[in-house]
Amino acid sequence: MSSANTYTRNMPNYDVHVTCSECSQTHFVSVRLDLDEDGLDRTNLADYFANRPKPSQIAFMQTNKYRCPHTKQLYSAADLSGAILFAQT
Repeated sequence: MSSANTYTRNMPNYDVHVTCSECSQTHFVSVRLDLDEDGLDRTNLADYFANRPKPSQIAFMQTNKYRCPHTKQLYSAADLSGAILFAQT
């Protein structure tokens, strides 16, 4: 019986934050992405997905509204230019 060594690379995990139109701060929108690339901390989603297919959770995020924790008003996440990747620590 031979044992095979398998190497599993952990993909970097990123949280998606969206700039709030109500208070101008970025807020986590409960979306996490496992991407193959390192070094994407603070990368704009519009730039990253410009020539790539968007994952379903990003398409879903764009159809939702989120509540600003400061003003309690709803804001949209439709515009990816206001969405930023933050590396999970």
